[in-house]
Amino acid sequence: MAPARTTFPMPFRRLVFLLLWCILPFALNGAVAHAGNAAAEASVAVVTSANDGPYQETVQALRASLLAAEPEATIEVLANAGITAADLANRRLVVTVGTQAAQHVAELAPSRPVLNTLLPASAYERLPRAAAGNTHTAIFLDQPAERQIALLRIALPDWPRVALVSGSGSDRLASRLRDAAIARHLQVRGASIESDGELYPALRQVLAEPSVLVALPDANIFNANTVQNVLLTAYRYRSPVLGFSAAYVRAGALLGLYSTPAQIGAQAGAVAARMLGGERLPAPAAPSQFEVGVNLNVARSMGIALRPAQELGAELQRRERGQP
Repeated sequence: MAPARTTFPMPFRRLVFLLLWCILPFALNGAVAHAGNAAAEASVAVVTSANDGPYQETVQALRASLLAAEPEATIEVLANAGITAADLANRRLVVTVGTQAAQHVAELAPSRPVLNTLLPASAYERLPRAAAGNTHTAIFLDQPAERQIALLRIALPDWPRVALVSGSGSDRLASRLRDAAIARHLQVRGASIESDGELYPALRQVLAEPSVLVALPDANIFNANTVQNVLLTAYRYRSPVLGFSAAYVRAGALLGLYSTPAQIGAQAGAVAARMLGGERLPAPAAPSQFEVGVNLNVARSMGIALRPAQELGAELQRRERGQP
């Protein structure tokens, strides 16, 4: 026997239909809103100081690294000029690229974690106090002092002296380099100056005996206006230079130790992926990947036997990993 069917009068069925018709849009809107909020919470805002050159290279590498680990992540690139705190409010992570972007974002004091990239440690240390604490971190441009001195011991084992010229923005780095050099049984001669106008007398002082001059990433001293005088003075005093960029090597530094924007961007993407996965921000750190550059023409003219850049870089990486 077939089960009995309950039927409702037509007015009741019309009432149910009307109720469903009214409720459905709200239910759909709620589902869409929930999905939108989830996407916003999973998004990363990347604030750049500029949109070309090394900034663009950093962003591209960051995007590729992050999406390889977290394909569902959403990334929005914002120009530094004109952004407000509201632009950063619904992000799970804010990444800055360059010193100007880091400064602006720090002044906005977002409540979200911030990862600063492509800036020297001295610039990070000068960010507003609101940027202090566990919600901010950085990947510096600077190479660790121990890495720089280790390269000198690998590439120039017969050179016993290191020369340093620093300013107010690089005194801390110079101090770390001094400690690392002394720990490696190297002699150090240093000078601290207030402006690039004092640079030439300082160079004569620290290069009184042939030494390896370590150029520091201090824009007030070692910049486009002084690079040629620095290199010519060092060459005149028969002192090789360790530079902090590929451009310095091309200009005449014997050695270079630096990280490319792509390497820093890839590291930033990996950190961002771990953040989206629930990990806490790591402590500020130097770049984990790096390049070694050599100028063989300068080496020949100074009578210095120098191994190829790839060999030097590979040995430096092995030593950092604790391998023989």
